[in-house]
Amino acid sequence: MKLHPPEKALSLPPPITLIPTERNGRQSYRLISSDQLQDDFFDSWSHQLSRKRSKRTTKIYSEYNKVFLELLQQITYQEKGLTPILLAQTIDSYESFLVFGTDSDIPMIQKAAYVLGDRHLSGSSVGVALAALNHFIDASERLRLGLIELEIQGYIASKSLSGFSLAQTVSIESPKNVRAAIKANSWLAGCLAGGARRIKRKGLSAISKPSSLAHTDMYGGDDFAFPIDKCMELIQSTTCRRDRMLWSLLAACGARVSEALTMLWKDIKPEVESEFNRVLIVDPATRRNVLIKYLSESEINSLPHKGRAHPETFLIEPFASMFWIALEEYNTGLRKQHYLAPVTHDFLVRNLKNGDPMHNSYQALYERFRKAALRVTGKAYGFHSLRHMYGYYLTNHCPNPNPHSNRRYGLDLDTVQKLMGHKLSKTTKRYARQDAHLLQATLAAANLARLTGGPKSVLEARIAFHQQEIKQLQQLALEAA
Repeated sequence: MKLHPPEKALSLPPPITLIPTERNGRQSYRLISSDQLQDDFFDSWSHQLSRKRSKRTTKIYSEYNKVFLELLQQITYQEKGLTPILLAQTIDSYESFLVFGTDSDIPMIQKAAYVLGDRHLSGSSVGVALAALNHFIDASERLRLGLIELEIQGYIASKSLSGFSLAQTVSIESPKNVRAAIKANSWLAGCLAGGARRIKRKGLSAISKPSSLAHTDMYGGDDFAFPIDKCMELIQSTTCRRDRMLWSLLAACGARVSEALTMLWKDIKPEVESEFNRVLIVDPATRRNVLIKYLSESEINSLPHKGRAHPETFLIEPFASMFWIALEEYNTGLRKQHYLAPVTHDFLVRNLKNGDPMHNSYQALYERFRKAALRVTGKAYGFHSLRHMYGYYLTNHCPNPNPHSNRRYGLDLDTVQKLMGHKLSKTTKRYARQDAHLLQATLAAANLARLTGGPKSVLEARIAFHQQEIKQLQQLALEAA
């Protein structure tokens, strides 16, 4: 039964605030609420998270758990207190709050949503929110087990709590006395009483995963990959030497833009004598001792980098040749550039006005790329579309050097995985999608050979099918001209 909106707004408990903070060179988040012990626990949890996860993950997880704590606080306020059972019910109903809000079938969720507002999250976002909460619950469970162990030993010291540091030292005789010492409306009170259990997704699923087939247009582009036949025009359209160098680099090796922005000049290895040019993508975490010469510890920790299984890259043509030419032009321009202060870093991509590194300048670079892509293709693409284009090319059109393969063009998934630097093959599958038109030709040929009175062999059927495709493509080319 759906509740009617209250005639006047429900009274609110004290607000919960989330503020960014920095500890030991890593950005985490601090909670400010009416529950000091909860705030101390959140601060320790967020800091521990920042040591293992990326800056973006720490931010998202912290924000989603703030949302949950706001919901828990509101329900506690409505129900005049928090019990382990009510905590378990709130956790179990969290998905309903995130997805349905005021349309929820759960009265206490409806009532809280009228005060806190609707979220209406998609399935993918809900998955992240639940993962964040489960991480938070796991941390509280480790704390609970730590308290019990310390109770057995007869004392509690903040340094011994499984990596979590509370603001005060608590002396106890039993877990019951610990729970009694913590005020009744505390998140930790419910956790220590066994009220927090991991949450499982109920009915909402993530948005369907992208198809493993690439339905490309006549220019070699689809919803993810930048049109490969338009990429050269895109690169040549910019008048900025730095952008031409960067765009051709991304197109040639399929690097993430975050990887390119953390490249040093020594990662670019032109081998003039052997004509074997190389570009390396190095994880910043493996050379912090080098980067500390140019950046602060907090800046190094905040560098966006997913890591690669292999630093080596494979450059595809014609973008490889375009990159080496653009690199020389870019380097020549840098040698002529005069700045107010000397450049003291070795980063490849620089701000052309002051020479500063651009590891945190994604938005400015992205806007320039997006506008240029819109002019060339009529669609707004981001840098990652070049990485999709790279994976699509390797899977469908790159000459296959394996003499035992039944495909002249297109590399196998394991090879593409290595060249893209992925640790897991399932990640590669999002990029290395087989062209639907090429697959359709094979299936149609087999169908024609078996079900019609046409060619007797599959090979003959494929030849006939491709001859028909060539006629259609020639007609399209005439119409486009």
